Amino acid sequence: MTKVTKIQAQKRKGRYNIYLDGTYAFPVGESTLIEFRLMKDVELTDEEINKIKDRENVNKAYGDAVNYLSYQLRTIKEMKDYLYKKEYESPIIYDVLERLEKLHYLDDEAYAQSFINTQLNTSANGPKIIKQKMFQKGVPESIIQMKMDEIDQDILLENATEFAKKQIHKNRRASFRQQLTKLRQSLYSKGFSPEIINQTMDNIDLEKDEDEESENLRKMIDKVQHRYDNPSKLIKYLMGKGYSYDSIKKALQSDD
Repeated sequence: MTKVTKIQAQKRKGRYNIYLDGTYAFPVGESTLIEFRLMKDVELTDEEINKIKDRENVNKAYGDAVNYLSYQLRTIKEMKDYLYKKEYESPIIYDVLERLEKLHYLDDEAYAQSFINTQLNTSANGPKIIKQKMFQKGVPESIIQMKMDEIDQDILLENATEFAKKQIHKNRRASFRQQLTKLRQSLYSKGFSPEIINQTMDNIDLEKDEDEESENLRKMIDKVQHRYDNPSKLIKYLMGKGYSYDSIKKALQSDD
């Protein structure tokens, strides 16, 4: 048997140093102190000491986990990875995970719903990007699919349309054909489905402005003409930018 000869409060609130037989043995938190009724002159067996140390490790891991959760919601996988990074052993980690799940502090289904709502309200990301991000966070695929199926398609269409309008303004100096191509590519890269992209294009209903097209072509020619000593190469370049052969020829002839 070993006797507790001193319990010394640390500078850190709620933490204590335990001395056994006059020698410092280990630190504990207040919850561990209370749980095992540690006080001066209490005698402990080796088995009891090991239980105290194990409980203290669990409580410390739990405290770290709660602190990690205080910043934002986490998935079970994120929490598990975090605790492994803190070098806690597997039995302790699974004990903490179980406790957090019972208290609903860890809930992948609730996490997925919150994550989707945030993405829909604060970003232009479509379903594919949202799914990819959740997968990287460790949300189980079954939960991802279930929650993605619940998304209101009207919200997706609205988000895609708003994003498309910004892209149109961004690419307003490009040819009409290139504007359409870039718009579809941007929507696709944001993770929207072909169906939503087609509906978005219908909503935007872009029409070619011939005067604007001619002006953009004229500016493009002025910008790059000095690079080409061969007119055919210049024409090929401009066609690659989405301008028609006839429009290019007409613009070049007007310079002669």
